[in-house]
Amino acid sequence: MTKIRAAVVDDEMPARSELTSILNEMEEVEVVAEFSTGKGFLEFLKKDSVDMVFMDIEMPVMTGIETVQAMERMSDEFIAVPRVVFSTGFAQFAIQAFDLAVFDYILKPYTEERVRKTISRVKQNMEELAENRKIGEIINAKNNFVIATDNKLIVLKSEEEIVLIKALQGKLQFYTTRGILESKLLLKDVESRLSRSGFLRTNKSFLVNINMVKEIEPWFNETYLLIMKHYEKEEVPVSRHYLKDFKSAMSII
Repeated sequence: MTKIRAAVVDDEMPARSELTSILNEMEEVEVVAEFSTGKGFLEFLKKDSVDMVFMDIEMPVMTGIETVQAMERMSDEFIAVPRVVFSTGFAQFAIQAFDLAVFDYILKPYTEERVRKTISRVKQNMEELAENRKIGEIINAKNNFVIATDNKLIVLKSEEEIVLIKALQGKLQFYTTRGILESKLLLKDVESRLSRSGFLRTNKSFLVNINMVKEIEPWFNETYLLIMKHYEKEEVPVSRHYLKDFKSAMSII
């Protein structure tokens, strides 16, 4: 059985010990790290990873909410971003916590029943993700995309090997330097993952790597057609809705 790797971040030793003790009683969980500060946990994520973290909200210097906000900004520096479970003694933090799309929210004092409920949800989520990683599904890891084929996993450097992504008949086609691969993911989800890697939406059906643009041809109504490296015959339209962002990204005056 693959155990859930967990970390606990809380500036109060008694609370940290109480939660760790509950987790250690669960055979499906392994507590691999404990931290008294959010900063310490952020440094840990640069060299190791966990499946989930129990994060206290009210900590000095850097609160739990500030730590999670920093995690979002620094995600490219981490091996992986864990599921966050906020913990606090005050219910009023719940709304702000869920604005950050955290996985769960637990009120102190901890109870074994409530912690087990959270662990059960994490386990189910991990199993569902594993089940969904079938042919053509894609998992993001730092600046890589891993694409599963019928007999192996293909690791792609997003900026260097993914040329463009095209939505076609309910599927995505990834045009890569190694060929065209398919995925069942949604274009909007892929766009959010690749936006920091130089990818830009040019049309409702296209997401392009701006570093792979070979030529820009004028089209009707002052729009453009793009010719991409490696796929010169694939004309990519830039619609008026995305024209301003495209010109800015390409420094077109």
